[in-house]
Amino acid sequence: MKRAYLMELTIFRDYIRQLMGVGFFVAIFVSAGMGSIVAAPAILTMMFFMMGTMAAAAYDEQNGWGRFRLTMPVSRRDIVLGRYGVIVTLGLVGLVAGWAACAVLLALSGVVDLPFGLSQAIAFDQEMLQGAVFATAFCLALGALIAAIETPIYFRFGQNKTTQWLPMITVLLFVGPMLIVNGTGILDSGAVHMETITRLLGFIETPMGVAVCFGIAVAFAVVVLGISAAVSLKLYERREL
Repeated sequence: MKRAYLMELTIFRDYIRQLMGVGFFVAIFVSAGMGSIVAAPAILTMMFFMMGTMAAAAYDEQNGWGRFRLTMPVSRRDIVLGRYGVIVTLGLVGLVAGWAACAVLLALSGVVDLPFGLSQAIAFDQEMLQGAVFATAFCLALGALIAAIETPIYFRFGQNKTTQWLPMITVLLFVGPMLIVNGTGILDSGAVHMETITRLLGFIETPMGVAVCFGIAVAFAVVVLGISAAVSLKLYERREL
């Protein structure tokens, strides 16, 4: 597995630099539109999960790399686990890069007065810090879920076929549950009491609640990626290249 993991990292070395530039570009404009950098770490985290997954599948299709890789001293199991290791690594790189950039900007704004009122826009208080942590946790879980759904499909059908099915799969997995909830009237029937929702939201706004949410997001990411890896192993073993 280590050999396959290092091979993937070698391939992604230049792509990580490109993705970092794109990620910061998007984060800067979103933050400028919001007037705050609260969402910047979350944006980078989810982008690195999603773009890393798609880029890895695209590399498999280029110049027959997916077939050539099987001639090397690595098993299909090593390839799958190495791929998931790289996806997790990319997600963590995005998370760390986002928070590191925020820390640098905050430190810089404390030393010099940034132009265009940026010092006030990026100032963090406790509520904004909690919001940034919660947004990062949510995007971490969402990015891991998307990677967990897409990666087995890429391993089974390849990048070309999967891109044709992804829009429908996305609708079924993300829009479908919302339509079911609205159609069944669970929320309107009072099955979930508003008082319970209010208490839950109030707990989430506390430091302890944010910490619990972040822990749940990490655990969720580990579980869904673990299940996804097991599925990918089964699918990739049966795939003919």
